[in-house]
Amino acid sequence: MTPYQSEYEGYMGNYGNTLDRWYRRAAIVVWPRERAFAARAEAGSGWALREIRSRAEAGDLPGARGAAQSLAPFWERLKPDAGLLTAALDAAQAVNSAETAAMLLRPFHTGLLTREHTGGLAAAAGRYGEDWAQGIVTGWFEPRHHHIHDSLAEWADTTLPELHGALYTSGSPYLARLLTAETWRRLAGELRTWASLTRGDVRRPGLKTLSVPLARLLDLADPTLRTTITMDVRAYEDTVLECLMPTLRLAHTRSTPGLGQLARDCAWRLRPIAAAPPRADGDWSIAWTGCGCDLCEQLGAFLASRTRQVHEWPLAKDGRRHIHTGIDTAELPVRHHTRRQGRPYTLVLTKTDRLFTDAANTRAKAAADLAWLRKTHGTY
Repeated sequence: MTPYQSEYEGYMGNYGNTLDRWYRRAAIVVWPRERAFAARAEAGSGWALREIRSRAEAGDLPGARGAAQSLAPFWERLKPDAGLLTAALDAAQAVNSAETAAMLLRPFHTGLLTREHTGGLAAAAGRYGEDWAQGIVTGWFEPRHHHIHDSLAEWADTTLPELHGALYTSGSPYLARLLTAETWRRLAGELRTWASLTRGDVRRPGLKTLSVPLARLLDLADPTLRTTITMDVRAYEDTVLECLMPTLRLAHTRSTPGLGQLARDCAWRLRPIAAAPPRADGDWSIAWTGCGCDLCEQLGAFLASRTRQVHEWPLAKDGRRHIHTGIDTAELPVRHHTRRQGRPYTLVLTKTDRLFTDAANTRAKAAADLAWLRKTHGTY
């Protein structure tokens, strides 16, 4: 290779002579003429979508479809944004092919949807039908779109109401109902996960956070979806009350209709909690089930005792860690510390008065919630 520039510096006395050369490198990329559109499209997605629409509007529908289909091998790797979604909706309508339109819209997700997109989405759904629209919207909620799921609660509270109203205004109530139904499907999974957590200090804030979007969703939902939500949450643990009661209070301030059955279900859960008899004085027994190992069996025997309050347990480091984790995860009213004398060290477990106060507080809160339900929803 011949250098396009060289520079020589002679001997300078304190260092040797030098010769520097500079070279240019270039590459020639050649592709078949029929791949020209796809090659340019991979470098410019927005240009490609606009070109597809232009070809269709110029009357070259076969050319527009062929150009769109040539994107399929790499289109799933597209990094979408709201501007591209606008162009994709336009192109999806223009190609007049349900399968090709679905391929163009597949990389996007609901987190990109804004009020400005509702007209294009409604037009595409009107052209290709409700089943096609359901496939598109369901795909936009898939777990691979972690961007929307990481902020689903916020999206449901802020963006969904705006989209819902715009779709009704544009004459597409089906799409509005579809968005709310898919939002509940994803929110239901989050709610089930939070309600199943054992650690209350982690679970309670998470469930309370979900009460805000759930109240908003109930406000937007039609009677069919409200019934679905009510039926779904019946299968969850009673800890779901930590979400449902704040939800009912929020929905009440908004005068959301159709909440009677959900309120009655909450009352049905609360009655046995409020009616539980107070713990007998001197009864220090704690119901608990561990992982089934020998250490958990020994801890369970101590916890089940009505009279024992303190247990001193010589235990190696790994065993102590296992017991600490079990107590903390279940939020047991047991104080634990290690007496670092002798080998192995001694784990000292002490049942605390929280055993009595927590139970009393739980009953009092359940009674207060029942009183509120009777006052606002007439449930007994």
